[in-house]
Amino acid sequence: MTVMQRISMRFRTGRASLRLFATLLLGFGCTATLAIAEPERPNIVIFLADDLGWADVGYRGRPIKTASIDRLAEEGVRLERFYATPICSPTRAALMTARDPIRLGIAYDQIHPWYNAGLDKDEYTLAEAFQDAGYQTALVGKWHLGHTQEHQLPNAQGFDEFWGHVHTNTDFYDHKREGGHDLQHNGESVHEPGEYLTHLEAREALRFIRERDEDKPFLLYVPFTAPHSPMQAPQETIDKYAGLPEKDYRRTYAAMVDEMDRAMGQVLAELESEGLAENTVVLFFSDNGGFHGYGGNNEPLRGQKGQTFEGGIRVPAVIRWPGRLQANQAFNDMMSVLDVMPTLAAAAGVELPAGTEIDGENRWPALLGQSVPRKTPLFFVSEIPVPGMIFTAVIDWPWKLVQIVREGQTATETREMLFQIDRDPNEQNNLASSEPEKVAHLAELLRQRRAEHPLAGTRGTLVPHPGWIPAKDWAQAVSPSEHLQDQWRNELPFDESLIRAIGDRGRLVDEETRARLRKQEREREKAWQQGGGER
Repeated sequence: MTVMQRISMRFRTGRASLRLFATLLLGFGCTATLAIAEPERPNIVIFLADDLGWADVGYRGRPIKTASIDRLAEEGVRLERFYATPICSPTRAALMTARDPIRLGIAYDQIHPWYNAGLDKDEYTLAEAFQDAGYQTALVGKWHLGHTQEHQLPNAQGFDEFWGHVHTNTDFYDHKREGGHDLQHNGESVHEPGEYLTHLEAREALRFIRERDEDKPFLLYVPFTAPHSPMQAPQETIDKYAGLPEKDYRRTYAAMVDEMDRAMGQVLAELESEGLAENTVVLFFSDNGGFHGYGGNNEPLRGQKGQTFEGGIRVPAVIRWPGRLQANQAFNDMMSVLDVMPTLAAAAGVELPAGTEIDGENRWPALLGQSVPRKTPLFFVSEIPVPGMIFTAVIDWPWKLVQIVREGQTATETREMLFQIDRDPNEQNNLASSEPEKVAHLAELLRQRRAEHPLAGTRGTLVPHPGWIPAKDWAQAVSPSEHLQDQWRNELPFDESLIRAIGDRGRLVDEETRARLRKQEREREKAWQQGGGER
């Protein structure tokens, strides 16, 4: 290999590297006109924590050791007003599609093993966008967006590689959920009993990086299982936190966060050793706030996972791209998990197809320092852990309305709280009584958005139907696409009067179907009139 070839290989990544390569060429006496190539598209790595508390990162001065997250915060931008949803599956749905999970029907509850819910096969995902742009794509970790039909699984939603599990609450050592085995690689069961799940996730993320096609950029999504229950960690790591209380699993929770952070550190070190760090965008955030009963701490924010107070939805988040994003900075504008797909696409020069429906906004210009406030309100709902107790919220900056709706057999009670969160981020001063017009306006926005939730979308349940039986192996309990119909239409006799009777309870059919029903109703009315018959 010539000296010039070695220099070319060494400095092949990043805009700064291209400039340096040009300088070196001139230093070697090259007098011909040099055509500077377009900078290589960045790699993308997304780390997702599960149930990590707002306060449970080292850079907030807390006792849990998170050296890797702290390093990202020092070398990147802290997203100090980043919003997820209150629950696992809705955040993942929003991340994958940039669509409000209320509209997707994956909002009020997580996808339990006894649900058949999942991503629509026609939704255009983050992975598909990057895959279509020539990226190789991989998911290592927890999916939690459908497990019963093939089109719901990662390999059918844009991921070339999937190594992980489809459920939440999967055991960290025997890798089972509801007694069924829940670990697979591209649809084939993987059995590694006794191996700690976070360690396996780190190993497989490293394997993907090492075995990747070096001629293509990559998107690597690593949704860790930790620190979600079951509360399990290696004993030696638990012992590191002997000074923390055992109550509410706080000590074990700390160990799980520690293990996750060390797994992240291994991936970051691999990026460096492969010469990829400078041209890799790394995003880290949590899928919702911490849960107090399992050790999470969201102080000073109010509330927790499952609630729409800030402690349930405002989460730790950091983004790093050396040389492009200014290091050790705080970004205090609103950003949502809905915004991740358009923002990363813009950063990487990936164009979404014309007509792609998204609810997220491109925040890349704002991250680069431009004054671009977020334009549209954010909506949140949750019906966990108590079925019939629904938390909702809407943020229309700087105002936030929180509703707690308690559905009974014959009556429904609603409590409303209004906060001006730029002045009251910890939601201590309820302004609902002094701002009735603002409450009414935000409540109407919430009503309209909740009315878009599909009637059959997820709602809060803690147990399965009595007739349900779990699979022995979840990878083997998937209905193949060839066994399913390509096109399907509900055969029940819906009409416009039924839709009107349902009202804002939820969406019975999509707008295209509703337009067809209206047309049919007009045609029937016209035929009756022409025939002189009675309706």
